[in-house]
Amino acid sequence: MKKKATIILSSVVAICGLGLIASHFIDWPINFNDASGDIAKSDRFSRKEAVEKITNMEELIKNDSEYKDGIVAAQVVMQTRAIQFASLVGMSNEVAGKLPEFEDLLKDMNETLEMVNNVNASLVEAGNDLNAVLDGGECPDLTQHTINAALAYTTLQKQNKLANRFIDTTDKYLKNAKGDDRLKFVRDQWLEYQQVTAALEGNKESADALAKKGNLLSAEKTLSAMGNFNLADQISVLVSSNLAAGVGAASQLANSIPNETFEKVLNLVKDASGSTLQMGPRDGGLMQSQQSAEKIFSQSVSKSLNSLANDASGALKNNASEQLLKGLANASSAAMQNAAGASLINMQTAQMVSLTNVMSAFDNLANTTGAASLANSNSASLAFGAAIGNVIGNTAQGNIETLNQRKQPKLIPDL
Repeated sequence: MKKKATIILSSVVAICGLGLIASHFIDWPINFNDASGDIAKSDRFSRKEAVEKITNMEELIKNDSEYKDGIVAAQVVMQTRAIQFASLVGMSNEVAGKLPEFEDLLKDMNETLEMVNNVNASLVEAGNDLNAVLDGGECPDLTQHTINAALAYTTLQKQNKLANRFIDTTDKYLKNAKGDDRLKFVRDQWLEYQQVTAALEGNKESADALAKKGNLLSAEKTLSAMGNFNLADQISVLVSSNLAAGVGAASQLANSIPNETFEKVLNLVKDASGSTLQMGPRDGGLMQSQQSAEKIFSQSVSKSLNSLANDASGALKNNASEQLLKGLANASSAAMQNAAGASLINMQTAQMVSLTNVMSAFDNLANTTGAASLANSNSASLAFGAAIGNVIGNTAQGNIETLNQRKQPKLIPDL
């Protein structure tokens, strides 16, 4: 797989910086042929050694760089995926809302929206605290807020079976119907979402099964189909694609869009978020006037897109870049569907990328860590993903876990 591990590290999102951290882990002597089941699950919940409880996360972050790296990585992973889940539920309704075959599935998906919004709100609260601590501030509630957010996220992950159901329902539907590219696009995005899930669980069996299913759309058709969704969902897809690439999972977009274009677009998101968040007071981590915020966000994006489209250097003059910019420009200037939902997704994304100190932590990692060929090593990507998953899972239980403290996982048969 063609890897773009270094392109986003200098940008605000810096998701692909995750791949760079993996150089801590790629020399683990993991033999997946001896494994049967979830590496992360068996290691995380079957260790007999004593675990150390978190008592003062602020002190740990300030005095243990490996612990800090783990918490920062966990925060970005959780926040990105929670936003992605909500976005994909909305997109699923758009493309399959009129198809009887999807009725029960969409009903179950829609019942999760209140929960996923609460999870996002909890993650915003924890992210703000972490951002402040990384800036040298004091946040006595950081420990509890972060544990609460990790616990909320792990609860949301129990709904990932809905992603599998959408993939399977779409594949079954397409056996007897043509289907359009928008439906296939959303199906492929759910598949990539689950490929990251497999990486975070260190689950080789699941990763192999998802790879076998594969994407339905080519890279070119993926770009074309994405351009027919609203701006918020397109941005969510782009940020999530970088997360997938960062943990070594497949990503059509991250592998097809030129490095410079991806970097410029995600910096554009940073600037638009900054303008939007200057609107005024927030309530529960979200803007009070979401539709007004959506208008400001879209106007800012549209202005920046026009600047990119007229790039004097010509660096963005290629088919993939032009197709991406065209889709984003159309969405930023048109009255798209799901306006209220789009506003909410945009605000959640803006909240995440505005955590400048959290994102700078990824830049620091990029400066001190050599590039890792994570995408070319299945065992390395699973080990790295499982390390982040361990941090999330243990934090949810109130236990200390760092990215680099683990050696070879202790594998046991499935129970």
